[in-house]
Amino acid sequence: MMDWTALGISVVLAAVGGLPSSLPARDGRTVQVDSAQKLAQAVREARDGDTILIRDGEYRLGSPLWVEGKKHITLRGESEDPGKTVLKGGGWTGGKPEDILVIRGSEDIAVGYLTFMEAHSYGIKIEGVKGLMNPRRITVTRCIFRDIATRHIKGTATDDRKPMEGGLVRYCRFENTRIPDRRWLFEGDYVSAIDMMFLKDWTFADNTFKNIKGANGGGRGAVFIWNQSRNVLVERNTFIGCDRSIAFGNPSEPTNYVPGTLHNYDGIIRNNFITAGAGKGIELVWLDNVKVYHNTVYCPDPNGLGIHYFRKISRLDLANNLVRGRIEGEGEAALRGNVAGPLEGYFVDPLNGDLHLTAKAAGALKKAVPLPSAREDIDGEKRGKPADVGADERQGEGI
Repeated sequence: MMDWTALGISVVLAAVGGLPSSLPARDGRTVQVDSAQKLAQAVREARDGDTILIRDGEYRLGSPLWVEGKKHITLRGESEDPGKTVLKGGGWTGGKPEDILVIRGSEDIAVGYLTFMEAHSYGIKIEGVKGLMNPRRITVTRCIFRDIATRHIKGTATDDRKPMEGGLVRYCRFENTRIPDRRWLFEGDYVSAIDMMFLKDWTFADNTFKNIKGANGGGRGAVFIWNQSRNVLVERNTFIGCDRSIAFGNPSEPTNYVPGTLHNYDGIIRNNFITAGAGKGIELVWLDNVKVYHNTVYCPDPNGLGIHYFRKISRLDLANNLVRGRIEGEGEAALRGNVAGPLEGYFVDPLNGDLHLTAKAAGALKKAVPLPSAREDIDGEKRGKPADVGADERQGEGI
């Protein structure tokens, strides 16, 4: 098994142990497995309502795990420590399996307390397939994704464009320690942590994303939501050193484009910490009625592009964002209470992702405009009246 503490993942594991479980209770069988062969069999033969309990160990898979046409299934590590239950694919550069877990035509599937690592294509692929219902109510929680060369989690829908409804990705860590080879797709920039489309009512919250990078600094968004997605919430996440951190939309048109459609509708990006990498902190394109509230973006280059909005923008609301760098764009956007600039000394440890405010953050303290939908900060602490700009509400004396 891997020494995850040595790899800098101790903070996430400590948080996992101290949180109540969000995995649903099942009324079916509990099936315990202790080998890759037994795991594959248990998943293949699962009955609706089963919990598949995977004992501690490293599982080198010979083929992807397939959850197809199932309902109310939980797949989880037994010890509730994801570092102790590791599912391994065929390797970063190739080899079988290229995917670790595939979920198709299934409802109410929960995955928790597992590590997914060393795969060339997908850690988890949530896939719509013609003739099957679109996946819905998919939960991924308290998992680690490490060194997945293309997409840690990928989501696609069927050709009928029916959405995948009601998903949750929470308390996970996504990290690459490698960069794709330039010979890979799009000269090595076709890499992301979460790339999903045709979503409805999904939440991505309380996760950490680190070093999701392409060969040329052009990696896709660590959280990349596009192609007719609706009511998606991205909040309280931390991003460190990713080429793009949050991308709502794709600068190019949607796949199988239907004239008049956009990438995102009615979404919220709120209370995120972003230490940017080579590219942008937040990229916004092809959207309508999206709210971007109380995010903190730190560009190591004070002239970096922290928030960028462009191409088919309507009813975009940018409020109370704190950006070391620039906020720029074009389109129908309301900008309120944002603070941007060099912001020297504002943050506790910005290069390592700690963007809590210091006493020197005078330009951000008590300068926010009122926002009823953002009454708590990234730590779940209540905001003052007036509140501080950015994701953190500074606490303690001398405020």
